Amino acid sequence: MRYELAISLRYFRSRRSEGAMTFISWVAAGGVTLGVAALVVAMAVMNGYRANLTRAMSGALPHLRLYSTDPGGLPPVSTLASLFTGDVKPVSISPYVRHETLIKGPHAGKGEVRGVLIRGIDPTVESGVPDLLAFVRDGSPGWAQFSWEERLERARKVLLRLKVSPGEGIAPVLLSPRLAKLLGVKLGDRLIPLKFPEDGSGFTPLPLPTRLEAAGFFELGIPSVDELFMLMDVDQVAKIFPEANLFRAVGFRFPDPLDAMTAEGELRLALERRGIGARVYSWINDNRQLFETINLQRWLLFVVLLLVVMLALFGMASGLVMMVSEKTREITVLRSLGARGGAIYRIFMVQGLLIGLVGTTMGLALGLATCWALDTFAIFAIPPGVYPGSDRVPVRVEWLDVALVVGAAIVISLITTYIPARKAAAILPADGLRGE
Repeated sequence: MRYELAISLRYFRSRRSEGAMTFISWVAAGGVTLGVAALVVAMAVMNGYRANLTRAMSGALPHLRLYSTDPGGLPPVSTLASLFTGDVKPVSISPYVRHETLIKGPHAGKGEVRGVLIRGIDPTVESGVPDLLAFVRDGSPGWAQFSWEERLERARKVLLRLKVSPGEGIAPVLLSPRLAKLLGVKLGDRLIPLKFPEDGSGFTPLPLPTRLEAAGFFELGIPSVDELFMLMDVDQVAKIFPEANLFRAVGFRFPDPLDAMTAEGELRLALERRGIGARVYSWINDNRQLFETINLQRWLLFVVLLLVVMLALFGMASGLVMMVSEKTREITVLRSLGARGGAIYRIFMVQGLLIGLVGTTMGLALGLATCWALDTFAIFAIPPGVYPGSDRVPVRVEWLDVALVVGAAIVISLITTYIPARKAAAILPADGLRGE
């Protein structure tokens, strides 16, 4: 392909109006550039949103939950680490419980209550998990000015407050600023837990003797979750709400939240081999529909934007067809000098590939530069709650997606170049002499 490549490059660099890189080809290359850039940015934003959502959901929940089905309960927590014999090992194992109840603020009017989900954890163990500490706040107005290490240390102290009761009949809790606003409470205020009345005792919820004190904030950035979510010490939950012990479990956390899928199957097999009656639930299965919807949107967006690239490349094919007509005389000369149809075919295939490569390279550079700008600067003001745990557009570039975009653009450029190249290869020496 030495001379075929030389001719293709000569056409590509030609500045004459009848050269290979005509105005239509430049427009096509520009369309490819914009299409590839839009694809790279769109995939990065969708990946960033999914990563933020994964971080928020996995920070609120244990990655795996183990519930006992045996009357004797689960084995001691200290022995459960031995159930994991593969490459995936838990970084923390701690008791876990959840309980639904009603909460009344100290200043709420009669009958004004809110339903909440209280999650009991072991603060001693969970205070060593950065994924959980990332969502804990102490209410300090200058929180954003602290370094990451300072935030973790302050959050650890806030979480450990759950182990220390301020007084008899008082249990500390963490709640989101959104829920605190709805209940009309500030740090240090006390909430009134209510219980549903027993059968035959009326319909009015009854207040419990224990009060819950707002000791800090825990905010995921997902409004629908933050409005009904509280953290407490697991022993305090069991003491205040004895019925919650029926759903007591053990929670496992892993270095990567997505490791829960692998660990879930491994844990089930280990429990079966040892004859331990228990049920295993992962946070991924609990939110499977949500993540399937995000993945579906991601691929639909990819297909729609890929059509933009295809449209631009079909414009390139039109330009190549015109170029074949312009170069009929030169093709005839080459055929008369002994060039075969395959050589002519390769000249125009290389020409189309060069146009696709130029557009793809410029689009890739533009897309990555846009991703960097979105990730570095707060270009758009994002209202709170739009993206979990973020006030700017989340961006996460995955190089597998970049390779997929580049590969798709190059393949489409070769496909759309095929017809013009075959037309050029079919020209015979006599075809170029008929009009002379």
